[in-house]
Amino acid sequence: MCKGGGFLEFRRRYKKLIDLIMLLLIITVLTLTIKYYFKPFIWMVIMFLIANPLYKFFIRLNIHDKIAGALSILFVNLALIIFVIYLGGSIFILLKKLYEGNIKLIEDLIRTYIGFIDVGDGKSIAGSVISILNQDFIKTGAITTGEGIVAFFIGNICAFFILVDREKMKDLVKRLIPRDILYKAKYQGGNFKQMIGIQVILVLISTLEIIIGFIVFRVPKAVLLGVICGILDILPYVGTIIVFVPIIIYNIIVEDYIVAFGLICLYILVQVIREVLEAKFLSDKLELHPLLVLLSIYIGIKLFRVLGIVVGPMYGILAKDIIYGEDK
Repeated sequence: MCKGGGFLEFRRRYKKLIDLIMLLLIITVLTLTIKYYFKPFIWMVIMFLIANPLYKFFIRLNIHDKIAGALSILFVNLALIIFVIYLGGSIFILLKKLYEGNIKLIEDLIRTYIGFIDVGDGKSIAGSVISILNQDFIKTGAITTGEGIVAFFIGNICAFFILVDREKMKDLVKRLIPRDILYKAKYQGGNFKQMIGIQVILVLISTLEIIIGFIVFRVPKAVLLGVICGILDILPYVGTIIVFVPIIIYNIIVEDYIVAFGLICLYILVQVIREVLEAKFLSDKLELHPLLVLLSIYIGIKLFRVLGIVVGPMYGILAKDIIYGEDK
């Protein structure tokens, strides 16, 4: 009896701490499961969010629900394909112009640095390239690409069924999950939508800043590259740098050091503004302290990469409800 009473006393005294640890474990398991074993989930959410307004529009036109769902998914995929083709073509044209405009400089650079490549054992550079292509990372890349394509198609199919059968799914969830938990989930769903909205606003702000900066520094295709940076800004830390680094290196090669330095400053400025605004917006909308927001985002990204941008603050919100829930 004493042992049982002692356990109950420990449970009562440290209830909130235990609940916080359990919540962390549950969120960690769910997020890692989605990240490593259910990659289509991300595509499913993206496709559903984009296709949902189209689906509602088709339903208002009295189109059959299954046809409306199929058309919505089809139109979204067509838009993505057109965008990728346009984007790829524009990047190819831009690189071609840069190469043709500086062909002599690039060739001199290759001749200068090719001598520093020590292939050893009498191997040719071509042989070294072939040996590199035989490395495991090429196979891994091919497997990852294949998995990504499969995940994309499965995500499309899942999004279709969610669009068409959402009422049945809602009814099933209501039958399985207690009402009080559903109420809390619905309340937190509003916070989730606010977080997504804040991320969209931050991406638009970063895109505008980068476009203006590229125009000031006379970067070719400033608007296109700015939009690409805006899309990549969703990826934490490494997103926009994918575009910035080649442009900075190019300007260093052509000895335009002022532009290269200016682009470095622009990149740092965009990142600082984004972090400050993200902490400010989330703390205001979700009633969280800015320090808690920054820590939750940082820890979330370290643990879950891209998913951590949302998962980190969501844990902060749920943790706040656990800590202060009984005091309200």
